[in-house]
Amino acid sequence: MGFCKTLGVLALVGGVLIAVFPPPDVLSGLSSNHDHSPLEVQAIMTGFCLSPVIGMLLDERPEIETTGGEFKFEEDGDIENEDYAQASIYAILYAMYKNTPNLVGAGTSAGVPYQFTFNTWGITPVDGPGQPPRESVYAFPDTDPQRHGKQAYASLVTQPPAMEYKKKLGDTPLEIVEIGCGTGAGANLITREVHPTAKYLALDMQQAAINTCNQNHATPDNPGLTCRLVPNGVGNGGNRAPRADSSVDFVVISETHIADIEIGDLEKEIFTEIRRILKPGGLFLWGNAIPTRVWEQADVELPKLGFELVNSYNHTKGAVVARDEDYERVEACMDQLLDPYPIMKVPYFGPRCHKVGERLIANFYRHPGTALYLKMVTGYDSYMHQAWRNNK
Repeated sequence: MGFCKTLGVLALVGGVLIAVFPPPDVLSGLSSNHDHSPLEVQAIMTGFCLSPVIGMLLDERPEIETTGGEFKFEEDGDIENEDYAQASIYAILYAMYKNTPNLVGAGTSAGVPYQFTFNTWGITPVDGPGQPPRESVYAFPDTDPQRHGKQAYASLVTQPPAMEYKKKLGDTPLEIVEIGCGTGAGANLITREVHPTAKYLALDMQQAAINTCNQNHATPDNPGLTCRLVPNGVGNGGNRAPRADSSVDFVVISETHIADIEIGDLEKEIFTEIRRILKPGGLFLWGNAIPTRVWEQADVELPKLGFELVNSYNHTKGAVVARDEDYERVEACMDQLLDPYPIMKVPYFGPRCHKVGERLIANFYRHPGTALYLKMVTGYDSYMHQAWRNNK
């Protein structure tokens, strides 16, 4: 039996099994509290590729309204927030990252092996009127495959108010909490290279991400880092950050889904919790690419909660250039993430599923040409680094 025919038979058998024992929906049916094993990920990806969701995403959907521009999934990977659950899509993405630990760079980082834990967009220094000072971007070598994400994290926690605050502490270690740490790559960078004496608590709602954080980063040679799961996330349903009142110097939020649409009730709960754990004069260090109107809303809402804006850098242009510079690596990365799944080689189903997987990953990564990238280009989204002081 030929290879293609064998794959076709396997796909048919898989389709029958999936019809009888349907796997959870990748877009909305996975739990953030479960770390999916390699075998589970294979089953989930196979079920996804054989499901009607692929056709629904690839076929034109004129009834769907898009935000920030006219977008189509098959062209630019646009997927509206109502089409997926954040917990579910990140559960599968973090499982894929964990199950594909060894990647190889491309472009300026060609041939450099790395582990895909910095799943961040990042920034790079740019010149021009209105741009942040070049020295505001903590630079890493061009040969580092994940330099843009590292530059975003390091620059966020070395804003001028943060460095002034640290200087006043003298030899006293910084107490830092990060909400939405993901795999902990940023926390690892900060505790090893940027603020190496800090005591850093990294929190996330994704079990797979926290397992990666503990396995790879919170190791005996990095005693300042602790990674901890907060089921369903800080602020959600009254969830508290596991720190005492007025006990933290910095709270970090970098490139999370927090306030990606508006500053609603959940965001206000999160910000209130941040203020609870911050010391008087402590800093909320917030970096993200979100709608410009949400940053404008933050200018109104955060002062109502007791925060004062003490620094603001608009890195949008640098974020766009970072995505352009990272193009070749991300192209290679998408193939490396998707190729381990045999379903991708099944005729008809494989190529269609590969295209959907590529578009989803590319859009979440703000890859050039995708909807999220174009929203930064047009200014609908702004990538900001801000420092907010807790005025208790």
